Amino acid sequence: MKVLLYTIAYSPRLQYVCQQVFEHWLGLQIEWTKNIEQYKNHTGFKFNYSNNSLETNDFLLPKSTLLFENNLKNNPIFPVWYNKIPALFAVSVPNAVFPFDLLATIFFHLTRYEEYLPFQTDTHGRFPASESWAYQNGCLQIPIVDLLVAELKLALQKKFPNIIFKQQQFQFSPTYDIDMAWAFRHKGWKRTIGGYFNDLIQGQFTSLKNRFKTHFLFQQDPFQIFDWLDGLHRKFNLQPTYFFLLGDYGVYDKNNLVTAKPFQTLIQTIASLYKIGIHPSYQAAGHPLIIDKEKERLAQITQQTIQRSRQHYLKLQFPQTYRQLIQVGIKADYSMGYAMDIGFRAGTSLPFYWYDLAAETSTELLIHPFQVMEVTLKEYLKLSPEEATFVIQELIHSVKSVNGVFCSLWHNSSFSELEGWNEWENVYVDMLESIS
Repeated sequence: MKVLLYTIAYSPRLQYVCQQVFEHWLGLQIEWTKNIEQYKNHTGFKFNYSNNSLETNDFLLPKSTLLFENNLKNNPIFPVWYNKIPALFAVSVPNAVFPFDLLATIFFHLTRYEEYLPFQTDTHGRFPASESWAYQNGCLQIPIVDLLVAELKLALQKKFPNIIFKQQQFQFSPTYDIDMAWAFRHKGWKRTIGGYFNDLIQGQFTSLKNRFKTHFLFQQDPFQIFDWLDGLHRKFNLQPTYFFLLGDYGVYDKNNLVTAKPFQTLIQTIASLYKIGIHPSYQAAGHPLIIDKEKERLAQITQQTIQRSRQHYLKLQFPQTYRQLIQVGIKADYSMGYAMDIGFRAGTSLPFYWYDLAAETSTELLIHPFQVMEVTLKEYLKLSPEEATFVIQELIHSVKSVNGVFCSLWHNSSFSELEGWNEWENVYVDMLESIS
């Protein structure tokens, strides 16, 4: 279904956001014009992106300057509350559909505009949730972009009752980061001996006991919960995505030996059942050659082309990280979320294509946002399992209300009581039951 868009000028920013909103999300085909007479004579679906009505009862979307700029401005941004939705870029235009620039608001969120501006990094060089506009205005847990798109649909339907949109239904996307497939096994003799020594020196006798029982086969390795997860996937009819850390050993990269046959067999088994991706190591951040090496390790193990990725420690920097992923052949990234807080980092729950704001160009890298990570709930927000369950249910409700995609991030290590994750497997099961 075609829609004619009138604009006083074309720009890469405007073309990107219109393609994402109208074509990818709403299922409409955009045609462009700067000719006023062509617009007036058009009898089909049309809208006007300017600050002047061109005809009576015009569908006028007011514009700010953002989508026609080619630089970055660090100006104060204030919310415009519309139907309890915090929008941006207020524009006062007679007879306009909205009192703000809806397309610019969406562009600001999707491009992560504010992450190109100066900010105070955390200890891992990341953009903290607390630096974001949404956090500072108390709306990080609101799917702003999804709500605005819903408002746009309602307005278009009111103006054009015969318009037909692509149907969007609520979906659940469970994902797992496998930083360590085993807590004690398959780490090589040096790390194994070092583990026993560290437990003794630090007085970690519970860990020492579990280490001994695991190595001498009196119990299953605490992190080896993949069969249990597989049972949940079958019970709830889920198609998860697994991300494997295959970096060289380092301070923040303590994965199992990549050459260990049991590790490779595990990866091959999971890859035969579910979607997989690479989990670029901490050391790989900023180094495309290392990312490519780790990606090729996974490709050789699975005999698959690896096109999905999620950054270890969620080390995401704009535009470097995504440029490097594109450079090594990654087509989809799942890093769009915060470590320190839950919610909607890009304002949406829906997958969207990345716009390289520094180069002012659209890309084919598809971004899959996630809304919640269990480490955030327990370690950063200090929530109990009961509190975490309630918070997750609130997020699920928010995503369901906009027919979005609820994406969770969990680690296999968090289903074990070894490191203080008592009862957190119940949080996960409760989440699955809430969704189902």
